[in-house]
Amino acid sequence: MASMDDAPRIGDLEVDGDALTGDGATLSELADELACGVDETTTAEAPSDGWRVLRRLESGAVYLGSPVDADHRTWRVAQVHPGEQPPVVRVHPDTLVVRPSRAERRQGLVLRWPPFVEEQHDPSELAIDIVNAGTTRWTPENEGFRAVGALTAPGGTEFSFGWVSSAADRAVPLDPGEYARVPVQLQLLSEPTSLQPGHYDLHVVVVELGLRLAEPLRVELTAELVARQVAKQNRHRADPASERRAFDRQIEAEQLRVGARRSWPEIAEVVGSAVSDDEALERIAAVLGTTTEHAASVYDASLRAMVMADADRRDEQLQELIRQRDTLG
Repeated sequence: MASMDDAPRIGDLEVDGDALTGDGATLSELADELACGVDETTTAEAPSDGWRVLRRLESGAVYLGSPVDADHRTWRVAQVHPGEQPPVVRVHPDTLVVRPSRAERRQGLVLRWPPFVEEQHDPSELAIDIVNAGTTRWTPENEGFRAVGALTAPGGTEFSFGWVSSAADRAVPLDPGEYARVPVQLQLLSEPTSLQPGHYDLHVVVVELGLRLAEPLRVELTAELVARQVAKQNRHRADPASERRAFDRQIEAEQLRVGARRSWPEIAEVVGSAVSDDEALERIAAVLGTTTEHAASVYDASLRAMVMADADRRDEQLQELIRQRDTLG
């Protein structure tokens, strides 16, 4: 399979390009091969055949799909939920369109530091320009312009980061030569007290496009800057027990949102007939078997939470929350 960066997408889900061709099988046949059951309540108006595996994740989740048109541009997608025993296939209610890969979407865009970058000595206050260096207008689909910065030792190339998109990151059209200047969200080490003064390489990625800075920027963290970052972190940091309780609450809410995806049709139905927020919360709590306080995190979730590919991001966010909580001991 091609790298995820070069893979075509169905909705927001990167898929195996080779899987988009061929005849496929019936959903029941494919489910039998995967030793899964099928949630028949989700298969209304879904194709009876043409199903194939689109992508397998390390988590055990498997995405399936079937084309609904002759040129294989529009698909119905299903997901195998490995956390259930036996695993169950559920079909997403909406059709999704094949979209270009992230590599294709960022064609013509480059990252460039503003002229005043040399005057900005604090790497946590940097901005970067997203420039259309191509010859045609670049128009966003549903991408955001969130730029994340990660520090490595000089010459280092391995880094990771967490991120959550927001409406404030919305991308804008760019004509040739135009640019958008966006702040770099610097990701420091998980424990700022481990930062040491010295030189680092700053790598920048526009995360939803996979657009990377060609060459990292060499920055210096002085003892003063390190102390400032530690103080900034400590100002908002509670004692470990309180932090752990806060993480537990976030994890519980995120687990509830992840689990609620399989009940979205029922949730939509009960919310649509509610006459007040309080009644909607009570009905959601009844569907999920939880409290109205916990139901609020589902009620406040955006429609994007219903997109199947968003499950990948939610799984990653959930695992990152668990990792951060566990570092507290």
